[in-house]
Amino acid sequence: MTRQDPSRLHRTWLIAFAMGAASTLLACSGPVPLGSSLVGGSGANGPNPSGGIDLSTHGSGAGSTGSTGAGGAGGDCPNYVIAVIRDFRGWVGPNGEPKHPDFEPGVGHYGDDLGLVDTTLGSDKKPVYAPAGATLTVSGADSFNQWYRDTDGVNMRFEINLPLTADPLVSGGLAYDNGTFFPIDNQGFGNQGQTHNYSFSTEIHTTFIYRGGETFTFTGDDDVFVFVNNQRVIDLGGIHIAENKLVSFDQQGLTVGQTYPMDIFHAERHVVASHFRMETKFECLTPIVIP
Repeated sequence: MTRQDPSRLHRTWLIAFAMGAASTLLACSGPVPLGSSLVGGSGANGPNPSGGIDLSTHGSGAGSTGSTGAGGAGGDCPNYVIAVIRDFRGWVGPNGEPKHPDFEPGVGHYGDDLGLVDTTLGSDKKPVYAPAGATLTVSGADSFNQWYRDTDGVNMRFEINLPLTADPLVSGGLAYDNGTFFPIDNQGFGNQGQTHNYSFSTEIHTTFIYRGGETFTFTGDDDVFVFVNNQRVIDLGGIHIAENKLVSFDQQGLTVGQTYPMDIFHAERHVVASHFRMETKFECLTPIVIP
């Protein structure tokens, strides 16, 4: 759905991520959590109560440790994924620092913008910009390549844990669902005079064992690109109101019992609301971080 109004008053941002245990439980392990225990939704343990995220750890995460709640599906399986958040300036800084051209791009630059990334993930595990030049919402390859790469003076990097919890909408599974997903409020470049810090990207990498019958659903806005086995399976590019996509992994040419990567990329590029929800029914997702 395309919306050309840059002053939109409502914007849903939804990602649900459920991890469901099958009849045979799978044990798997992941990296040491980067922050302390998390409570989704209320944000009770974090510095930004409206965000539902504990952001006590940021930057590279070196030297920091913490704990999470009880294990998710499979007992020993991690019950979280690791998200790399990069903050950008959506408005000119207080000392005249330039805004990023792709965040809050202005009137006439809002709407669906499909085909922004190639159908195959890059060798560095980052999306490859596909168009020859500028598009409706992106100024070009140079600006897009900064979305998921640490760039001095342009973005600031944070690493956070997103907890996966039981969800009544996902039978036998776990989910991440946050109706006020503003994980870096008052941090990075700050809120820039807004109610929340709206200009940021999200990057998540995981691996899973394919058992057959699994699906993945994303609902939200703005841009979302999901790759399975390095192939694009979801393209919700652009600055738009909430859209959704369901992927059946049985249609991806996977081999039962084999381990595959799933890579998720998102960008929050325009005010006002943010609801983040992902859901799936894998026995286990192993969180990893790629620089």
